[in-house]
Amino acid sequence: MTVRTAESAAHTPADQERWYAALGYLFFLCFVALWKGRDSAFVRFHSRQAFLLFLSECVAFILIVIIDKTIGRLPFLGLLIVVLVQIFVYLTALFLSVMGFVKALFGERWEMPFFGPYREKVPLL
Repeated sequence: MTVRTAESAAHTPADQERWYAALGYLFFLCFVALWKGRDSAFVRFHSRQAFLLFLSECVAFILIVIIDKTIGRLPFLGLLIVVLVQIFVYLTALFLSVMGFVKALFGERWEMPFFGPYREKVPLL
């Protein structure tokens, strides 16, 4: 059994903070986390990353539609390219969302690849 001191309890986010941070990784619920992130540094950390992930998913979706309407018109190769790009993008987004959700729920700070350096540039709501 682990004994928590007052010092270690001060660095552990509360249950409500962990849930707000974790919910931010569920698609457009990142806006709720951004709104609630004004009070907590932990929620701010995760909500900004979740917003960047959501934004990149939206951009990737638009790019996939453009690729589908252009290269996807090729008989076999176009379909293969579009399907492979979709699988890669959506599995990567799913993996990052699940990892962020789990890390936030367990109260850990996890810097996402590619999004970490840009996290502090996201304004809160």
